[in-house]
Amino acid sequence: MITKIASVASGTGIGFRLVLTGLVLLAAAAGGAWLMANYKNVEIAELKREHAEEHDRSTRAANKNLQAAVLLGDALSARVAAAESARQTLFEENTHAIRRLTSGRPCLGSAAVRLLNDATGLRPVAVPAPTGQLDSTDAAFASDTDVGLWAASARRQYDTCRGRLQAVADFFEVAPSE
Repeated sequence: MITKIASVASGTGIGFRLVLTGLVLLAAAAGGAWLMANYKNVEIAELKREHAEEHDRSTRAANKNLQAAVLLGDALSARVAAAESARQTLFEENTHAIRRLTSGRPCLGSAAVRLLNDATGLRPVAVPAPTGQLDSTDAAFASDTDVGLWAASARRQYDTCRGRLQAVADFFEVAPSE
């Protein structure tokens, strides 16, 4: 049997050489494909590892930014709450002082009060000329106390709004960026 294999191996037939060359090429291609697959698998694993590391870094950075933003928001909220509490205390003191310092005498007549209370706002309307006496169905007026209390309330509300808007502006001015 060995002699037969030796004679075939030493054969000079072109068919044999072609088959042998084909087998060698096929083995080389399979080996190359296997090496390339291993190389690509290593490369893909490296890319996945780098992606996971980058994801972890960005997650940690986002968490850090979120924590900083929450701390800043809490500090600004506390500042706003303290300022609003101080404004409320001042408003109550002003209210007591206004009631003590005013007499309650009429300050604005019924036509002016009706104009100011109009839900559509200040717009040109025909205000009837005064008749010399108050109309009993529309006898409302605003006293100096009412006007003073309204002014104190309007100022407190304005300051509260301004303080809240400033806190929002401060948050976005100081908030950590990505």
